Amino acid sequence: MEAYGVNKSNRSEELKLPLALFAVKRNSKRRLLFDVSSREIRGVSSPVFPEATCAFENGGWLLMIRHKPLCFQEQIVFLVHPSSGRRLDLPAVHSCDKAFFVFYVDSHGAPLVVARIEIWSLVPTIHIACPGDVYWSVYQHDADPPRISRAMRRVHEPTCFADVALLGTQAICLDLNGEILVFDVTEMAWRRTVSCPEGSKQDANFLVASNGEVVLVSRSHTMENAFKFFKLEMEVLDWSPLSDWELDGTSWFLRKGQSFRVKEAGKRKVYTFDGPKQSTKSASESSNSAVKVTTYFSGTSGHDETLKSITNIYAYDLDDGTVEMVIPASIVTEARHWVQPGIFATPAK
Repeated sequence: MEAYGVNKSNRSEELKLPLALFAVKRNSKRRLLFDVSSREIRGVSSPVFPEATCAFENGGWLLMIRHKPLCFQEQIVFLVHPSSGRRLDLPAVHSCDKAFFVFYVDSHGAPLVVARIEIWSLVPTIHIACPGDVYWSVYQHDADPPRISRAMRRVHEPTCFADVALLGTQAICLDLNGEILVFDVTEMAWRRTVSCPEGSKQDANFLVASNGEVVLVSRSHTMENAFKFFKLEMEVLDWSPLSDWELDGTSWFLRKGQSFRVKEAGKRKVYTFDGPKQSTKSASESSNSAVKVTTYFSGTSGHDETLKSITNIYAYDLDDGTVEMVIPASIVTEARHWVQPGIFATPAK
């Protein structure tokens, strides 16, 4: 990876907040990185970037998706380590299959298992593959009726996943009907189901995995700057609101498919790529039509963002209720994602 146009001020200070990764032109080998703390923007370039978008990031690796040359019915899926340049290939997928992706890395940082979670399906469905495999293995949720909700048993109501998070080896999947389903990507098995907290099912919800726990961030579609935070107790499958002291000094970087929770001294903020009116509209559509939700979320997994979008970063202050546009002037992008700050660092020689 090559960095270009870098503002060299304060380069000795290690960035700790996630960076916004923008694709201004998806067919270009260049991408933009924006740091919300310093308000600096820089670029990175790589031969793997053209026509590819990022779907998930873990352990210094990016999962990228790209259309096959001269073939728009299949997409290439691969893992790339920007700092070292290593690449690991995965089986191709059909372009019409909209999905979220997560992948598990071992204690040495090597990717072991990749999960592709179908956004829309008749029953909850996950596809599993390892680097070097030639096909995806399919695992459908076939729990006994007493262990699955009535909404999930209705054959005529398809499953529509609104978000996903990875906690250790467990893929935590958020269903549009307000169900949380758990799949273990190493044991290849569906585990448990739990309902979302009362009063949050009609909101725009995000899953955030951090510090060994899962948090549901619920954003009201009736108020522009109203966020609620619930922690999932995995052992007993019960929700509890985050206390004020747990929210103090914490910032949230939200995006469907992968969100981050970061300690930021003296701050209580939520960063999103959606402005107040955008989020209100999407949440309203979510409660009315699974088809609209599927369309809205299909691009959030990083591989179907074909339309240009006027993009900014919005910082919601949880203390005073204000909303700030972080980038002085909005830019037009074709894809956007949060990534860890050290992922494009040059390895020490």
